[in-house]
Amino acid sequence: MSYRVKLPVLLGIISFLFFFIHFLLAEFTFTHWQNPKGENTLNFNLVGIYSSFVFSLITGFLVYYFLGFLYQYILHVIAHIQDNELPKDIRNLNQESDEYKIYKSVRFTLLQGDESLGEEQFENKFDWKTNQAASVNKQIPDIHIPKIPGFDVSVFPSVMRYAGADYIRIVRAKDGIFGILAGHMEPGILESSEKVFIHGIISSFGEGLFTTEEILEKLKSALHQFTFLKLKISAFGIQNKEDKMSFLHYMDMPIFQFSDHGIQVIEGSGDDHWYPNHKHPLSMADGIEIGDYLVWASDRTLTQFGLTSFEIMEEFVDYLLDLRPSSSRQMLLAIAKKMSALGAERNLTNPMEKLSILVVRRNK
Repeated sequence: MSYRVKLPVLLGIISFLFFFIHFLLAEFTFTHWQNPKGENTLNFNLVGIYSSFVFSLITGFLVYYFLGFLYQYILHVIAHIQDNELPKDIRNLNQESDEYKIYKSVRFTLLQGDESLGEEQFENKFDWKTNQAASVNKQIPDIHIPKIPGFDVSVFPSVMRYAGADYIRIVRAKDGIFGILAGHMEPGILESSEKVFIHGIISSFGEGLFTTEEILEKLKSALHQFTFLKLKISAFGIQNKEDKMSFLHYMDMPIFQFSDHGIQVIEGSGDDHWYPNHKHPLSMADGIEIGDYLVWASDRTLTQFGLTSFEIMEEFVDYLLDLRPSSSRQMLLAIAKKMSALGAERNLTNPMEKLSILVVRRNK
């Protein structure tokens, strides 16, 4: 039921109760002072009730039509204001013409869209920015991991709609596998926009059209066209027939290599984020043997748990060596379980909320 109907009904009920109470008081006064004998009491009561009921109906109908009139008047005022805001050449058109109606409709729709995105719709500016970042982030499709011979890959999270997650993408290259993990320390509109931009760059490379090093060089060249400040990025390429990995790694968190020999740390140039004015030569790591795991984790892990990368490595050494996972999925689940336990120790409500993890296992 609309407010236009609810309000008259409510006013009608209130009016009826008011006049009914008024009638009882009047009847009480009339009976005890002006008509002590109580003659014609029944007729008097019926007349009072009927008159109160009729009066309340009249009041309700008057309010109903008054609100209708007020509603139409407000629409007329809004239309008049909108007409005055139209360009002069459009105002001079016939208001019944299709061109005038279409232009006015489009302009009104855009105005509504602008108002719906205003900061006043949210409790604070942070909520507004978070909402806008999430809207931008929704332009990126969910993560799809292609089947690449020789590699087993798992990621967390697989849904890219959450603005707080780093960008993750796995691409089949001509000679192996290419992957990327990118983002900022804190979510925001800028980060989501950059992730959409990076997604467009990677998508333009296609699947299996270029070698891993060609993709890395093309990505590096494209990123240098924009001033990406505080960008955290780790891009890598592993060839099918080589035990080497070419990579660009600009994060605080190193790449962890798990093998039968333990855990090794693969670091980049030492820079904690991408500097747009610096040269970024490709780094190289060898000894990526069959059965080895490579693990990338977001820099948000460090701030989330208040640990250094060395302390995190210490937490996982004995734990993962005892588990000996046989797939990237098992490795990812083991890491997530350990992270959740660390979060519980620190009374974190949702310790995995801001984390992004990429696991690659070389099978052959």
